[in-house]
Amino acid sequence: MDGTIGSKGLVKKTELVRIITDALISLGFNGIATDLQNQSGVNLLDPTIRHFLDEAKRKEWNSCIKLVQEEEGLQVRDEKVARFLLLEQIFLDFLKDDNLDDALKTLQEEMTPLGVKRRRLEKLPSKFVFPDSDEERFTEVTRKVQKLFPPAAIVPEGRLVRLLEESLYHQMRDCDYHNAPDTDMSLCFDHCCWKSKIPSKTVQTLVGHTDEINAEGGEFSMKHRLEGHEKPVVVVLWSPDDQQVITCGENEVIKRWDVGSGQCVQTYGRVDVGSISCRWLHDGSGIIGAMADRRIYLWNLDGTEIEHEQGQRGQKIYDVAMTSDGKWLVSVGREQNEISLFDRVTRGETVIQVEGMVTSFSLSRDDKYLLVNLITQEIHVWMIDGRREPRRVYKFSGHKRNRFVIRSCFGGYDDNFIASGSEDTQVYIWHTDFETGPCCVLPGHGGAVNCVSWNPADLHMLASASDDKTIRIWGLDLE
Repeated sequence: MDGTIGSKGLVKKTELVRIITDALISLGFNGIATDLQNQSGVNLLDPTIRHFLDEAKRKEWNSCIKLVQEEEGLQVRDEKVARFLLLEQIFLDFLKDDNLDDALKTLQEEMTPLGVKRRRLEKLPSKFVFPDSDEERFTEVTRKVQKLFPPAAIVPEGRLVRLLEESLYHQMRDCDYHNAPDTDMSLCFDHCCWKSKIPSKTVQTLVGHTDEINAEGGEFSMKHRLEGHEKPVVVVLWSPDDQQVITCGENEVIKRWDVGSGQCVQTYGRVDVGSISCRWLHDGSGIIGAMADRRIYLWNLDGTEIEHEQGQRGQKIYDVAMTSDGKWLVSVGREQNEISLFDRVTRGETVIQVEGMVTSFSLSRDDKYLLVNLITQEIHVWMIDGRREPRRVYKFSGHKRNRFVIRSCFGGYDDNFIASGSEDTQVYIWHTDFETGPCCVLPGHGGAVNCVSWNPADLHMLASASDDKTIRIWGLDLE
C-alpha cells in the first residue's frame, strides 16, 4: 500500500494502517486488527521484529543478537545497547543453571567491552538474588530492544493516542480563551473557546458608602464592622480556613479577627515598630509581618515570636509572602529593584534583579511562578520552582499605572490567565501563552482599578476593586 493520504500529502498510508492496527490491539479489538492486516497487506510488525520476538520467546538469545547485528537501520550505539541487553539474558541463564564460569566469561569478554550500561552492570548481583520470572524478563528485554529499532521497523506502542493528545494539547494552547478542564476537549471537532468562557460581564456591583460595603439588591449585607485600628488599614487577608481575618494598619499593628464574632482575638507587633504588610503562614498556624525596622517577623497565633534567621534588610520591606509548603519566604523592598527568596530550610537567599521598582507581587497556586507588577507599567512572570535559577518567562503590558499601586493575580483554569487593575478604570486579562496583548479588557468602573482577585473555586468569577468605591463581580457573558 503505497502513497499518501490527506490534503497536504504528509501521511503515509502504510504507516497510518500500522498505527491504527496498534490502536485496535490496545483497545482489545484483536480480531479487527487481524482483519485489517489481512485486507490491507500491511503487517503491524516488520518481518525482522516478528522473527526477533519468536526467537526471544524460545530464549534463543544468540539468534536475537544476530538479528540485531544484521539490522541496517540501527545506530551504532543503539546496536551496542541492544546486544548488551540480550547478553544480559544469556548471563542470567548461565547463573540460573549454576554455570558460573560461562556467566563470568560472558560478563568479562562480551558485556563489559561494549562500554554501555555501567549502572546496569552494578545491578546484576541483585538480579541473581531476586530473579525475575521468565515472562517478566521476556517482556522487559523485548520492550527495551524494540524501542531501539527505527520507526520504520516498529510502531511505538500507543502512537495514535499520543498523536491525538498532542493535537488536542496544541489546539488548547492556541486558544485565547481556554478556561475549562481538559476533559472537555473532543476529537470530533476543532477546539475553540469564545470570550464567554472567561468572566467578562458584571453580574453584581457592591457599592461603597464611606468605609462600608453593601450590596445592591440585598444579596450581600454587612456582617461586622472591624474597629480597632487607629491608622488606615492597608492589608486585609482571610485565613486558609476562612474563619479568621488579619488586618494591617499603616505603620501600626497587625490584628487577627474572628469572623464569627467580629472581635479582635490577637494583636501582633513590636514596641515602637510599625507594620508595613502582613501575610498568613502557609498553613494558617501563624502570622508573617513586614515591619518598619526593615525586618520580617513570624508569630504563632498566640503572639509568641517564631525564631527567624533572616536578618535586617538593606531597604524598607514593602510586601512579603510565603509559599504553600512553608519553604520560601518572598519579600520585596521599596527602594531597590529586587526580590528576595529566602530558603527557610537551608537559610540561603536568592535575589532576583528586576527591571524597575516592584509595586506588588503574588504567587501562583503551585508556587512555581511569581507575578510581579513594576513601576514601568509592565507585569513580569518569573519561574521560581527551586530546581534552577529563577528566570523571567513572560512579560505583559497594556494596562496603565502612573500614580497608584496596581495589583494583579493569576486565575482561571490551571492559572492560565493573568488579571490586573489599571488606572484607566478597566480590568485587563492576558492569557499566559500570548504576550502580544490582553485577550480581554473589561470596562465598567468609574475610577482607577486598584486590585483584582480571581475566585480559586470558581473559574468563571473575578472581583475588582476601584477608587469609584465599588467592587464589581464579573461572571460569564452567556448572551
